[in-house]
Amino acid sequence: MKKVPQTPVSALEHAHAPYFVQKTWVGEDLVGKSRMEVFGPMCEGKRVLHVGCVDWPITDLNQSLHLRLDPLCQLDGFDINHEAFSSMQPHLRGRLFSDWSQVKDQYDLVLVPEVLEHVPDVEGFFRHLDALGADQYAITVPDAYSCFRRHFDYSSGAQTFVEVVHPDHNCWYTPYTLSNVLRKFTPWAVEGMWFFNRMSLLVVANRVKAAASSET
Repeated sequence: MKKVPQTPVSALEHAHAPYFVQKTWVGEDLVGKSRMEVFGPMCEGKRVLHVGCVDWPITDLNQSLHLRLDPLCQLDGFDINHEAFSSMQPHLRGRLFSDWSQVKDQYDLVLVPEVLEHVPDVEGFFRHLDALGADQYAITVPDAYSCFRRHFDYSSGAQTFVEVVHPDHNCWYTPYTLSNVLRKFTPWAVEGMWFFNRMSLLVVANRVKAAASSET
């Protein structure tokens, strides 16, 4: 991951104690690009597991990311909401799983788009992902900073906070909190983080391969 500048870059750094000031590198290269523009080349020709493949409860086969990725790679899907599997499976070449114990294959890439914010047990979720042993993981989450102006409003007269958010979300992530849970709960090496799809963050992380011991 690119090195974060140590010199002050924001007035916030002068207004708070250094202990509370966190700096995270976030690239702008993917701003304005659609999910398929980014995920298509990322998945093409690889063995991919798509976690959260159903888009429950608003599954729309005409807008399904999983169906659009299926022709590009050797693609399997995982989702605990298996109710939509019967409508999806006829259009797919790969398999669909609803229990981690069913996933036996080795994958080049595990794609986890807009799932983490739904997860109640983040540490346990990362434990399942890491156990898959994939070479690379790509995770996206809605970004509180990118969504700030369009998703939050407070009416002081009515004393009402209005928030535009999926009703199943448990939290909002920021560049720091996303990188923080990755540091805490995975052994992965973060390759980079980018603002993405006008409202999200994309982080790509690689499995850290143990160094081969040399024979004496």
